[in-house]
Amino acid sequence: TKAMLSLREFAFDVLGDAKALTFVAMASGQDLDANAEFVRLADRVVEVPSGSNKNNYANVELIIDVAEREAVDAVWPGWGHASEYPELPDGLAKRNIT
Repeated sequence: TKAMLSLREFAFDVLGDAKALTFVAMASGQDLDANAEFVRLADRVVEVPSGSNKNNYANVELIIDVAEREAVDAVWPGWGHASEYPELPDGLAKRNIT
């Protein structure tokens, strides 16, 4: 959430348009049910399996698959979860995703 807000501010300050960046967020059913703030801030939301992090936010293959399907330019994995696995940046780089 903080990253999205900071990047929106950056986009406004530097690019003159807070919506110059498009945010695609992965969200579990629990996040959707809770109407999580990051879900409300996203431009698009992709529902991912609920449950343990290995099913969603720590699932490197899922993150890469969503990034490819959504044709994103970059992925910000947040703190913890999949950001701790070197397979994530390696797999994204092989697909020319930052």
